[in-house]
Amino acid sequence: MQAQATSVAVCPECGTRLEGGFSRNLGRCMICLLRVGFDGAEEPDEAPLSPVADRLGNYRIERHDDGTAWELGRGAMGVTYRALDTTLQRPVALKLIASEWVKRGAEARERFMREARTAASLRHPNVATVYHFGIREENGQCFCAMELVEGETLEMRVRRTGPLDALTTIDIALQVSSALAAAEKQGLVHRDLKPANLMFVAEAPDANDSSPGKAEKAETVVKVIDFGVAKALVEKPDAMGLTHGGFVGTPAFASPEQFTDASVGVRSDIYSLGATLWYLLTGDRPFQGATIEQIRASQHSKALPIEQLKAARVPKRFISLLVSMLAAEPAARPDVRALTLQLQDCRAQILDRWKAARRLALAAGLVGMAAAAFVLSPRWHNRATSQSAAPANVSEKSVAVLPFENLSEDKNSAYFAGGVRDGILAKVAQVRGLKVMARSSTKKNESRPANLRELGSRLGVETFLAGSVQKVSEDIVIDLQLVD
Repeated sequence: MQAQATSVAVCPECGTRLEGGFSRNLGRCMICLLRVGFDGAEEPDEAPLSPVADRLGNYRIERHDDGTAWELGRGAMGVTYRALDTTLQRPVALKLIASEWVKRGAEARERFMREARTAASLRHPNVATVYHFGIREENGQCFCAMELVEGETLEMRVRRTGPLDALTTIDIALQVSSALAAAEKQGLVHRDLKPANLMFVAEAPDANDSSPGKAEKAETVVKVIDFGVAKALVEKPDAMGLTHGGFVGTPAFASPEQFTDASVGVRSDIYSLGATLWYLLTGDRPFQGATIEQIRASQHSKALPIEQLKAARVPKRFISLLVSMLAAEPAARPDVRALTLQLQDCRAQILDRWKAARRLALAAGLVGMAAAAFVLSPRWHNRATSQSAAPANVSEKSVAVLPFENLSEDKNSAYFAGGVRDGILAKVAQVRGLKVMARSSTKKNESRPANLRELGSRLGVETFLAGSVQKVSEDIVIDLQLVD
């Protein structure tokens, strides 16, 4: 049975549910409102903060020089501060759970602690470790201490530098899918996977690693934060009814089942990961809406805006995978193992194309230089001019490169032939004393027109470069002919 949804507004900038009358009236969440304000002010006023206790258990919240609490971020579930574990003397990220969750009574707090213990047992290199969950006895305040991850969120990165390329996005997805696989083994579901809950972490290379390239390039690692917090706050293990205030997550990145009382499993996180990858590639969200109801309706009735991905030059195979991850029905989405395998295939395809492009450029450059040297050589020039007198309008030491023929079995590899031709043109055009016809002059001609002499007279050239390209497994075979 599907829960009856009330009208809940969401921020058009980040897709977060709007809490409080102030944010709802202005139509944006507090974070986005502050961001807009900071963009146009040299010295913005401080946002008013609720009084924050200095200490919760063994954790002391750190403060700025002006005495304000060192806030790291805030969302629907609460506010996160930088704090110090006074026992172990290490910095932590301390999340104070919002009061609306705290007020649900002793049973809710007991469930919070039960789920928290499961979340704290998760150890994975791509998950920010949860150190401790606790409840402050004086007022029932729930909190959790997590590994402090230095860096920036993926949302911040995209806002700062723009969308990411496909290969970087796939590398991020592989790390997150590995974290989801580890969480699934322990029965954990994140429930609020989104760009703001994924942190970029730049790690220095291993000084003892002497392999080529390792010493000069730092590895970029992504860590998932807030793992287990959302599940600990759910009303009941199998219920997310909106009418009971049980929805946990960010509507713009939430799966369709999160808006109902259906059970939520790892495929819900896979949906959220798909929406997150879409944002990384395009800077936009796949389904838009000013309210939760509009987002839900879009998920079930509107087609995905695939044009956004095509405009971002995302490979077709990766597009197909994203579409499957964003399927409305959980069963239609890949499981974690299938997702990982398909991501690896997408990555391999991109790398193969890059390697082929490099080989192609090298081969085309070498062939072009050899062809240019031969055209300029006295031996070829004497041979060409001795055979027949060139028409008056034909320039000596001139060449036109005809379209190359694709002999590969896979006709989709036609771009190889075009790439070789372009590479040869680029190299030949660099030779002094040689007139080279522009690519557009011969693009409408066949690989080997019937009357080359007539074409040469029309174009004003004495020599043609013609050839073919064949891709055989990992090899590229280029056949080049000089025709006068």
